[in-house]
Amino acid sequence: MKPLQISQLKSIYDMLSLKGKTAFVTGGAGGIGRSCAAALAEAGADVVLMDICGKEEALDANCREIEKRYGCRAEKVTGNVADEEDVERMIWETVDRFGRLDVVFSNAGIGGRDDNPSSMDLEEWNRVLDVNLTGMFLVDRIAANKMKELGNGGSIINTASMSGHIINKGSRKDMSQHMVAYSAAKAGVIQLTKSIAVSYVEDRIRCNSISPGMILSGLHDNMDMSALETYVENEVPMGRFASLDEIMGIVVFLASDLSSYATGSDFIIDGGVTIW
Repeated sequence: MKPLQISQLKSIYDMLSLKGKTAFVTGGAGGIGRSCAAALAEAGADVVLMDICGKEEALDANCREIEKRYGCRAEKVTGNVADEEDVERMIWETVDRFGRLDVVFSNAGIGGRDDNPSSMDLEEWNRVLDVNLTGMFLVDRIAANKMKELGNGGSIINTASMSGHIINKGSRKDMSQHMVAYSAAKAGVIQLTKSIAVSYVEDRIRCNSISPGMILSGLHDNMDMSALETYVENEVPMGRFASLDEIMGIVVFLASDLSSYATGSDFIIDGGVTIW
């Protein structure tokens, strides 16, 4: 088979377009989920924003703004990604309302309240793993099975973290930032992504993950910001936090046909931290 000539190449803009597709986004009330839902909508997709019960007001506001700005349909669902029945219901509602499911951005996640292995209890460990890993598994499996049933293929994008690759350093006196449950869960997400990718590749369903670094997404709101700023200054080669709009592009890329030959991969967006 001969390589394509320039005249035979597809349009980059056409391959990037998500027009006519439906995207399901978890953790859609704020942060990475909200910004990436908007980006998927700008690329042409209709979007379903999901978050936990109690965040309906934020979800409603996001949906209204997305519809007004991009002219697509945007609707909300609420539930718990760690509850199998909830996930089944939310995926069913998405397909029932829109008739299809093409893109899933499995992004919902939480930080730890006491993530120090010397003191954290099993309840806290389970709380973090339930949302950050079990919830990811449930969304991936149930969504992929629905995509397989619909027969149109699809793209699943999981939010992992640079903390799934490294142990975040603290001060010399206290070398760990105490993220044992979070780091373990995010490392699990990277391997889960590979397993989902190979399990559904014959169904034309791709699965990739992204590993953001230090991003101002709201996840760090309960942490010492001065310590985080010192960490960023000393440990991030780019010397700064990422902004939300620096994550959107990779998510749209992975959702679109521009990445049609990419599956089972993790894409690190960390300002160079994991170079060291």
